[in-house]
Amino acid sequence: MLGLNSLARVILRRQLLVLSYHGVCGDVTNVPDLDGLHVPVGLFEEQLNFLLKNYHPVSLSQVRAHFWESAALPSSAILITFDDGFRNVARYALPVLRGLGVPCVLFPVPGTIEAGKWLWNSELEFQRANSPDFVSLRRGLKRISVKERHQWLKTELDDTVVHPECEYSLLNWDELAAELSAGRLDIGSHGLNHEPLTGCDPFELRIELSESRRLLQERLNVDAEAVAYPNGETSPSVIEAAREAGYRLGFTTVARHIHSTDDPLALPRILVGRWDVPSVLAARLAGWQEWLRV
Repeated sequence: MLGLNSLARVILRRQLLVLSYHGVCGDVTNVPDLDGLHVPVGLFEEQLNFLLKNYHPVSLSQVRAHFWESAALPSSAILITFDDGFRNVARYALPVLRGLGVPCVLFPVPGTIEAGKWLWNSELEFQRANSPDFVSLRRGLKRISVKERHQWLKTELDDTVVHPECEYSLLNWDELAAELSAGRLDIGSHGLNHEPLTGCDPFELRIELSESRRLLQERLNVDAEAVAYPNGETSPSVIEAAREAGYRLGFTTVARHIHSTDDPLALPRILVGRWDVPSVLAARLAGWQEWLRV
């Protein structure tokens, strides 16, 4: 297996990899985290050590220049991204990354920051994770219309719950500005309110994509040219709306290397979580499994 991983990495060394993280927590997460999205910081450091031995981290600006200016990327290039803007990324992940000189991208959710709330899916998991039908409930809520979902959440969830400082907490604007000033960090958009974009009508889609860019510019003086589609879901109409909103790069969660023929607004990313010990991560990133899917 080690030989196969090494061979695949050599063969695919000219194809960019993009990783999608969410949270980085302490030794034990203090939320349900049913999808394993919050990586313990010790494991995160092990993952980074593996990545630095086998890949060359690049910045978002390098990736943009590669696609829009034909700039070359180094061999075995890899881009590290974080979705959602959880506060624990600043607490645990960014100090480690900066200490190693590794750039990264953060995709916060501006509308949720403005409202001072949690992401709706975090709120759902916080209040309903113990329900036997939680997985099907969440899946169903992602598939209905924005209006129907908002109505269900308003009716069925307790909006008087006191939120603790935990892994679901989001960075506020001042904290994001401070992290930007500290360097090694780029900011993109993750939609205005983390709505599944494939379920939005044309008006909602424009708002999700355009207003998030506007708020990032207004609050952080950031011209966000990259978007990470919530849940990684996209479609031709979503891609076209992103293009019209001014984005130059768009990221999904299709798990593979980037191909030269990929649309810059539909780039694949590989989701990384707390089950990805280095040996598992090595096999998932090597690329030989992509050959089996062809």
